[in-house]
Amino acid sequence: MRYGPNHKEEARAKILHAVGRGFRTQGFAGIGVDGLAKEAGVTSGAFYGHFQSKADAFEAAAVAGLVELRQAIEGLRTKEGGRWLERFVDFYLSTKRTCHLGESCALQSLTPEVARAGQETKIAYEAELLRVIEAMAEGLTHGSLSARRKTAWAIFSMLAGGVTLSRAIHDPAVGAQIANSVKACVLAAAEMAK
Repeated sequence: MRYGPNHKEEARAKILHAVGRGFRTQGFAGIGVDGLAKEAGVTSGAFYGHFQSKADAFEAAAVAGLVELRQAIEGLRTKEGGRWLERFVDFYLSTKRTCHLGESCALQSLTPEVARAGQETKIAYEAELLRVIEAMAEGLTHGSLSARRKTAWAIFSMLAGGVTLSRAIHDPAVGAQIANSVKACVLAAAEMAK
């Protein structure tokens, strides 16, 4: 059987998505290569055909999650114009707060795992996180670019922290209260940036 010219890249993307889901759901220590391969519907040998190790797969999944976040921001900025931030915050504090953990945002769910990872993973994660911050800062309208970057860091810290707290709460009403409070603070921060 002959495969198309993009087969290997498509297979890796499918496996990477499944690996990211596995790490988000079970954490780095909670899932092994066999579990990641099973999540992706491939053999362990096929997994190693795309990643040198579990740590390599984790790094790729963490970075891919941030790429997805950056692309979502850039897409919303293009589609929604001046309302992009409010739409993004609404999406993040609703869908990404209540979805299955396997589909959650890498910023919220994988950052604690990155903190325990090796230096190479931290460097790769930081490089893509800086691109995410830049995408956010470029879409803000108040203040210098330096001030907008500071605001972007604050916004992402509030969003990731708010979603993390909400996911740890049993009562959905309390989770919604956290989300509403975070949204108000994020929007106020974006308006007040100097």
